[in-house]
Amino acid sequence: MKQPVGTAARLLGWTPPPETASSAVRRHNYLSVQLESAAMGVANAAGIFLPVFLVRLGATNLEISLLTAIPALAGFLFSIPLGAYIQQRRNVVPWYSRSRGASQLVYAATAVAVVLVPPAEAVVIVLVLWAFMTIPSTIGMVAFYAVMDGAAGPRGRYDLLSMRWSVMGLTTAITVAVAGQLLEWVAFPLNYQIVFVVFSVAGVVAAYYANRIRLPDHPPVTREPGASVRSRLRSFADLLNRHRPFQAFVLRHFVFTLGTRLAVPLIPLWYVREAGASDAWVGIIGMSQSLILLFGYNFWRRQSRRRSTRSLVIATTIGAALYPVVLSLSTDLIAIVFITAYGAAVYAGIDLVLFDLLMRSIPQRHAVTLTSVETSVQNLASIIGPLLGGVIADLFGIAAGLVVAGVVTLAGALMFVVARPPATTAATPPPEPPPPSPEPTPPPPELPAPSPGPSGSQNPESEPAGG
Repeated sequence: MKQPVGTAARLLGWTPPPETASSAVRRHNYLSVQLESAAMGVANAAGIFLPVFLVRLGATNLEISLLTAIPALAGFLFSIPLGAYIQQRRNVVPWYSRSRGASQLVYAATAVAVVLVPPAEAVVIVLVLWAFMTIPSTIGMVAFYAVMDGAAGPRGRYDLLSMRWSVMGLTTAITVAVAGQLLEWVAFPLNYQIVFVVFSVAGVVAAYYANRIRLPDHPPVTREPGASVRSRLRSFADLLNRHRPFQAFVLRHFVFTLGTRLAVPLIPLWYVREAGASDAWVGIIGMSQSLILLFGYNFWRRQSRRRSTRSLVIATTIGAALYPVVLSLSTDLIAIVFITAYGAAVYAGIDLVLFDLLMRSIPQRHAVTLTSVETSVQNLASIIGPLLGGVIADLFGIAAGLVVAGVVTLAGALMFVVARPPATTAATPPPEPPPPSPEPTPPPPELPAPSPGPSGSQNPESEPAGG
């Protein structure tokens, strides 16, 4: 298995570190991450088709909004307590892998539900299944940051994650193209049932490879015996107060996420209701998004070696604010393909930049606890945003909702632009060089939560940017 994976990695512009005593584990982790990424890329295609499936079942604007809001509510409520619990475990990898696999089973359950109940009730059943999925999904989101940062190291984040999301982009593009045609050839709803089962199987395969990632055990952060709830809350507040750059990042990211999430339910509605996209066209749009992501991650990785972090922040965040506004100006499907490609290119950079900024602002020892706070706050934005988007669409139209989403995203973007990017935290180990590339790197040719992808799905890790 190693040789084919290594060949694919070289074709995409990355080669694992040479196998020495100090790098053998890192090399193993890089390959395991990419194998997980390939399988997860197949599962990620579900994010493109599930909202369309519900629309075809007769879902309302509010019900489509709930598809995003329900997991966000669970993330908001459970991220911090689950993060505190996982922080006490000696190794986070098993929690990451098992939760990711369990959360992907919701698509197979959806396929079964359509057989058992009529379409009008199926929408409600799918939303209930989606609610049950939120606990393992939240565990996976919380653990993602610590697992990927541990596998990459402080200087390998752009390289590992750009490669990971490029592999996911490639497999998602192929899957979306094939699934889009299958949906046209097979009668509804059997067509969606088939592809949803395939997506769940791929998610289980991804969990298998995720479980092979090797991270060293760490001394668990234990609670003080007999400490009162008030004492624990005080200690938690003290931990947050000691990391002011982290607090500032979370506030800026909240505003930015509020804008991007506001557009999430509106984008598939725009495709289907305003532009009249068929399943095949939805597949073409999703394929163009995934292909651009494939090259976009590599592009932004190279730009990180040539440009300052501030330059990357300006280009990606301002570009993201323009995407929903530009989309609202066209109902031509060919134009929408190109607009979506533009959005995908921008979001590839955002996934990488924001992951790096987040991990710069926190120490590794408290990574799970602090990223659970980040996840909780961003999920609050993910609750408010889609519901607000659905209300605006009902009152003023989908186009108006997309414009409002762009304006709010722009406010968050400007907060990032005027801020000074944090340096590597003092608690972070010394930088290590990124893995060598087999091709000469151009002379002067650094990621979700998750931000929503251009299709309206979440970033690659929703899989549900940034897991």
